Amino acid sequence: MRKFKGNLSLMPIADLIQWADNSKRSGTLILSQHGRQKKFYLQDGKIIFFWSDCEGEHFANFLKNRSSISQDELDKAFADSERLGLPFIGYLLSEKVFLENELEDILKNATEAVLTSALKWDTGIFEFIDDLPKSVLNSPVRLNSIKTLLESVRHFDENRLGDQIDAEMVLNEIREHIQEGNFELPPIPDVMLQIAERVDNPAISIDEIIECITDQILVSKILRICNSPYYGHHGRISTLKAAVVFIGLKSLMSIITVHAMSSFSPRNTKEIKKVLKHCLVCAMIARQITRDMGGNHELAFMCGLLHDIGKTILLDMLGDYMLLPEARDKLIEENHAEVGYLLADKWNFGADIREVIRYHHYPERAVENVNLAEVISLSNAMADLNNQPEDVTDMTFTSLELSQISVDDLLDQVDKLDYEADQIVNLV
Repeated sequence: MRKFKGNLSLMPIADLIQWADNSKRSGTLILSQHGRQKKFYLQDGKIIFFWSDCEGEHFANFLKNRSSISQDELDKAFADSERLGLPFIGYLLSEKVFLENELEDILKNATEAVLTSALKWDTGIFEFIDDLPKSVLNSPVRLNSIKTLLESVRHFDENRLGDQIDAEMVLNEIREHIQEGNFELPPIPDVMLQIAERVDNPAISIDEIIECITDQILVSKILRICNSPYYGHHGRISTLKAAVVFIGLKSLMSIITVHAMSSFSPRNTKEIKKVLKHCLVCAMIARQITRDMGGNHELAFMCGLLHDIGKTILLDMLGDYMLLPEARDKLIEENHAEVGYLLADKWNFGADIREVIRYHHYPERAVENVNLAEVISLSNAMADLNNQPEDVTDMTFTSLELSQISVDDLLDQVDKLDYEADQIVNLV
């Protein structure tokens, strides 16, 4: 018995059905995704039966919907067909439970329904086994695979199965992954790992740290950020060593993180850069606010730069689903803070950064870093070009006094900050 398997993101179900038809394959095509499974049985390239453990997709459901046959009668028919070594479809015909044209029509409609829902599975695993169980082998009813596929594609397009129904399914899966702690997250980038290991050595020198940074685009971004008028340095910084001394190792790590994330998902480069540009504007505003208040402006800059890091992960992950833009945006907005927290935890960021990432939309939920969470919440609102001044001035906080902050002056600078951030993020 031969078999091969692969990923549905690389070879979708439509391609698999066409391959089986073109090569006149006989065997069992198994699709698996998130604990669910569908099987399509093919003989000489024709679909002869299917099986599914998804709700409402058992063949018995389709039979009962088209006749008065009971579940007990179906169970007995299946047991008898197995005992006699006959295909289930063939047994139903031989016992005149259904006429051949009736049974072919039921199988056709049922297969199209199950195949239509399978078209949503653009992630998951497939496996093709050159083997057919006796319960389906040599079935007298055989469907034209290509015609069945084309009808399924038509139903899929008409029913818009990629909209809110799919979105709700994805949202539940994301929540389940988060709750179970098995959410797929990217590994820490090599340059971050190297610098983190060296920073832990108290005897390490700045030269030994910066020798890890060999990416010239990253070097250009670091220098440009340091020389931005909004970062607050008086005079020109022209060397990487001077830049690292000025911004500090923690801010260096955050800049490297954002740089790494900018190339995380090639298929969503434009959208990810938009997120990172917003984060950079937020970071610059947060740094200015905290510096004016006499706080830890380096930490504020880091938190501002990393607060939406969960969006980059979700932009990549949701690319595996067929979602309408509105549904996808809703999922990202509702889940990015928690996903960002998980990533920050996996990458061993400090507890203060993790808490701010998690609660930057709800700073009142923070326990240890309420003030910092409120600074990032305020900076995030100010960095949003869609917000009006009153959207910012109407915000209320428990530990942050807006009267201490030059809100109007900062809002007047947002367009310039946005331009500066755009130049940095899009350095090539």
